[in-house]
Amino acid sequence: MSGSDFIKTKASSSVNKNFQTVVYESYKPKEKRKKNEEHIETDSNNYNKISENEFNIKKARHEIIKFGISGFESSEKQKANVQLAIKLGAKPPKNKYINYKSLLNEQKQKKSKEEMFNKLQQIGKNSMGKSIAKGKSFDRKRKKAAVSGLLDVYGKATLKNKFRNKN
Repeated sequence: MSGSDFIKTKASSSVNKNFQTVVYESYKPKEKRKKNEEHIETDSNNYNKISENEFNIKKARHEIIKFGISGFESSEKQKANVQLAIKLGAKPPKNKYINYKSLLNEQKQKKSKEEMFNKLQQIGKNSMGKSIAKGKSFDRKRKKAAVSGLLDVYGKATLKNKFRNKN
């Protein structure tokens, strides 16, 4: 019984004065401990050697993303950092608070716009109320404009004179 381990109280003073503390430790053979420690050390050394020599694609990708983010302005940088954190497993930030009445009004307006758009689509008119169908010539022009691209002009020989002499 050592004085530093034992705290004297009224209850302890009334109890038997020959109190002894006993601490049990589980039996572990010394040989197994040494073998396990050596095995762990060799594994960690091998892993460190391999990791020094190998190129880690995930780390490289992360560094490239961080470098790209560093070029942004402050507001864009903050948004990009939030997106990166979400991609790495963080919880996304909560939505901004909107007053419930104003939210209901926005939803009503959006719903009414969709209904108007759907009605006009059924009739065959665009959002301005003008007719969508223009006739066959309009469709042909629109198809040609959609097909023609930037590189369609190149590689074609065109005549400078529209009217050639047939001699």
